[in-house]
Amino acid sequence: MIDGIISEIIEKLSQNGVTSVYSAFDAVSVEKKNRSFFTVVNLSSFELQTPIFSEFTAFAPYRADIDINITAPENYQMEKLYNYFSDNIQPAVMKFSGMNCSLRKVSIKHDSNINRFVLTARLSVSGINKFERGSE
Repeated sequence: MIDGIISEIIEKLSQNGVTSVYSAFDAVSVEKKNRSFFTVVNLSSFELQTPIFSEFTAFAPYRADIDINITAPENYQMEKLYNYFSDNIQPAVMKFSGMNCSLRKVSIKHDSNINRFVLTARLSVSGINKFERGSE
């Protein structure tokens, strides 16, 4: 379920023209990621609520906080990074199907380890996953 949420977000970002999108759970090091922009999607919290059962189906409501970290190229201006987020990432967030989604926080910091700015957008998402119940 968690992988599905992250995969859907990565897919929507890619469909909106955002390139070099990675899951935080992949093993790709920063050195091997794009030297231009790259985006990392991370699940910072996840809560599975009480399932609802019908005769043939189970519904599993969930809530999660997702962090989308956009790393800018070296020597990139902070204002341009905000514009990149507004033009490329935020429109894709509005297209998440099957999820209620709201932007909770946007922050930017300089990562001195890689000498690049990183913009973090925290999303609060909720939704319901549907599962077919098997006969036992």
